Amino acid sequence: MSLNLRELPREEWDEHLDRFPDATPFHTRDWLECLEEVRGANWIPLGIFKGGKLVGLAPIFSLTRGFLKLLASPLTGWATPYLGPLCGEGELEDALRALRCMASECRAAYLELTLLPGKDIGDIGFRKEIRTTYILDLEPDEGAMWKKLKGKCRNMVRKAERSGVEIREVGSPGFFNTYWEMAEEVYAKSRRPPAIPLKFFRRLWDRLRPKGKFKVLAAEHRGKSIAAAAFLLYRDTAYYWDGVSFIWAYSLAPNNLLQWAFIRWAAKQGFSRYDMLGADIPGVARFKASFGPRLEAYSYLFLPLTLPGRLARALYGRGAPLARAVEYWLRKR
Repeated sequence: MSLNLRELPREEWDEHLDRFPDATPFHTRDWLECLEEVRGANWIPLGIFKGGKLVGLAPIFSLTRGFLKLLASPLTGWATPYLGPLCGEGELEDALRALRCMASECRAAYLELTLLPGKDIGDIGFRKEIRTTYILDLEPDEGAMWKKLKGKCRNMVRKAERSGVEIREVGSPGFFNTYWEMAEEVYAKSRRPPAIPLKFFRRLWDRLRPKGKFKVLAAEHRGKSIAAAAFLLYRDTAYYWDGVSFIWAYSLAPNNLLQWAFIRWAAKQGFSRYDMLGADIPGVARFKASFGPRLEAYSYLFLPLTLPGRLARALYGRGAPLARAVEYWLRKR
């Protein structure tokens, strides 16, 4: 029996989401509406139906770039590692086919999705890249968690403590001005603007933190913030969403202590998994691997649907670095 897609009322979205055990914070209405506002796209809350029965959810964004109409779940660069359809394994490929048909019917030039770890598909017409993330299994026993850290990582945690680095939870959105200052310094090394807009942090603070789903920690040395990290909390899983630090403070190892402090806290709070969100940037991956997680793969799918869509996809890979460099230069003028 074929699947069909129908738009659902937004106010019912999270209620339906409760039925799907593999949902992430990126599938929630709060996150999707923050994305909609920050990225200038239109969120379409689609239900996946089989014989009139709701069997899945498909959060899709519609947006226009230049003269091209795009559909994405999500679009690369949106600081949203996973999205895509939520449904049973038996319906996933049919759900993707239905989305492809929808994209063609609405004359989209391009379709892009990222699936959850552990979800995979056969050859159904999409182009696929395998990406990876690190997931750390959490235990209440602090000693057991400490043993998972590699020797060098433990040494760096001790070094930060000996150097007088202290960790505190951020209590005001005003801190994001300092966070942004650190982010600009980090990204200046590659002549790029920060990947996540300041507005996004503030919107998430307003919508997620009152619900206990957004936590920001800062590392301080002699009363000055020198590093910070933002975490998401959803069901049994904690997520490392973003982190920054002043370059001059690297020698104090604040990021190692930040991670260790959060791991201890999350384990004591009863979270069973810590998804460190991404293992494909070599230097960052080595840092994350030092905490003893396991590697998991997930699928990134894309499909140019028209000739302009194919050309735009080809040009993006070549032009995106230049565009980021130009944006960085314009910001500095």
